[in-house]
Order: sequence, then C-alpha cells, then structure tokens
Amino acid sequence: MLAPWVARAAEISPRDANVRYVGRFDLADEAGPRCTWPASTVAFTVSGGSVGVRLKDNGKNFWQVVINGESTGVLALQPGEQVYPVAKDLPPGRHTIELVKRTESFVGVTQVLGVVIDDGAKLWPTPERVRRIEVIGDSISCGYGNEAASKEEKFSAATENAWLAYGAVGARAVEADYVCIAWSGKKLWPDNSIVDLYGRTLATSDKSVWDFARWTPDVVVVNLGTNDFNSKGNPDEAGWVAAYVEFIAQIRGRYPKAAVYCAVGTMMSDWPESRKPRTVILGYLEKVIAQANAAGGAPVRLIDFGVQKKENGIGADWHPGAKTHELMGAQLAETLKRDLGW
Repeated sequence: MLAPWVARAAEISPRDANVRYVGRFDLADEAGPRCTWPASTVAFTVSGGSVGVRLKDNGKNFWQVVINGESTGVLALQPGEQVYPVAKDLPPGRHTIELVKRTESFVGVTQVLGVVIDDGAKLWPTPERVRRIEVIGDSISCGYGNEAASKEEKFSAATENAWLAYGAVGARAVEADYVCIAWSGKKLWPDNSIVDLYGRTLATSDKSVWDFARWTPDVVVVNLGTNDFNSKGNPDEAGWVAAYVEFIAQIRGRYPKAAVYCAVGTMMSDWPESRKPRTVILGYLEKVIAQANAAGGAPVRLIDFGVQKKENGIGADWHPGAKTHELMGAQLAETLKRDLGW
C-alpha cells in the first residue's frame, strides 16, 4: 500500500540509475541497498509534486531530509517497512532531494526499497560532487548529541545528527561528496578500534566486506584519540604511534593519491594536569606525521580543531554542539582550500 498522502503515484525501484547512493551501501539483497554508517546518503532529482520513500528499518534510525540544499525535516523511522513522506506539492522544476542518515551504526540497519513520486513526474540524474572526503572517527565525527540541549543529557538517537557534524559541514562548503566511517567510543589502539571495522560495508556485520575500489576519496581525515586518552591514562607512546602509522599505511595503500589529515579536537584539553592529554597527543601526532611522511606518498598533515568553548554550547555527555561542529567544518574547509587549492 502507498501512503494516503499520495493520490496517484508511481514507485521507482531503489536500483534505478537515477537514484544515487553516497557512502557504503550493501547491495547483496535484491530488494534494495542497506546501510548503517552515519551520513549515508540517498540522492535523486525529481520534477516536482509529492515525494516519498519506502524504507525498512530494524531499529529506530533518523534521517535528515534535504531539498535543494536546505534541511526541510526529519524522518523518524520505525521498525519494519513503511513509506515515509518526504515532500508535498513541489512546484514544477528540478528539485534535488538528499536523505541523510543522521544516526550511527548501532542504532540499526536501514534498507531502501523504493522512491514514490506522483504519476507523471520523473527523476533526473543527480551528478556527483566534484570532490570526495572521508572521515574516520568516533562519537565526535558521528555528531553524537550535537542537537542536545545540554551536557547533562545522555545519548539519544533523536539528538545525533551526522548531517550537522563537522565533516559533513566542511564537505558541503567545498562541494565534496562525504563518507563517514565512525562509531561512538571507538579508539585507535590497542583495543575497541575503529580499524577493526574499517573494512566493512555494514558496520554491524563482519561478513559484509567493503570493496575499496567502489569509492576513492581525495582527502581522508582521521579523528581518533579522544577515547584512547581516557580516565585510565595516556596510551603507550611507542605502541600508539606505531599503530597510527600502520593505519595511515593501510589508508595510503587503498587511496595512494589521497591527502591524509590527522585531527585533534574538540573534547581533549590538558585536564588533568598530571598527564596533560592534549599536549601529549599533539606530541604523539608530531611523530606519527613525521614517520608517515618519511615513508613517502601523498602528504600527511595535522588539523587541530582546538578545545570546545562553553559559549558555543555543549551537547550530550560533553560532546560538541552544533555550533562547535559548524566552526570545525569551516576550519576544515578553509584548511583544504589553503592546502589543496579547493
């Protein structure tokens, strides 16, 4: 059954050539592509009228609706299959619609089963953006709690918005397609590492193996360390530096022409003073970058996002709020413009 808000409708296959997917989508199920990673995006351009999307969810994910570059609403998914309204009575013309997964992988898997448009309307191709950025990280990169009202709030899928996370903000500013490989709480080394998930299409399945030839970024930003330098103390320097250098070697092996940025910020400071984690990680990263660049290849650089400021708002569990993400995204964009001529 189609939704009651569509009087006369046509349903477009999720595999139609005019439906574009940005991010890691598993294509094994003939019924439609599946995804888990935050900021996974479904894009299409419609000639007007009312629009919906048929989705199947095994959790309660949230998706951002973006029409012609502007946020217009949120889809709050429920378990099971349903047609969700996306737009109503768009005027005749070309309207580019992007559906962006706001929530991260542990919230659940979303499957795209079709796009619903008015009978007589049509889809046009949606071109790729001219550049590509991949961010690898933890909760900060996911946008954890960036729409929460205060630091006292705990995690809620409703207040996590990967579309407003710094990587997505920066990518839009430089006209880049964006992929986010991040999971809250993950570290670099020695355990609970995002590296262990990096080769997966669906983050929650070790049987879902990503083909790195499907998408090659121009820039890779690695923002890890906040969970490594935790209440148990700073990680061992030699082990942590070696693990980071090895991970950069893996990235370069898959993307030999990509510029790599090692990022810091914004939840780390020099508290407690007894171990000054921010100063220490910057020292570690200096060695990581020196060793990685000594090995040759595309440049590896540092991007320091600084320490978040109270006046910019603090999100859930002390995570950066939307304003801080906006500032980080602007810094990322300006850095890429300066370093790469973007």
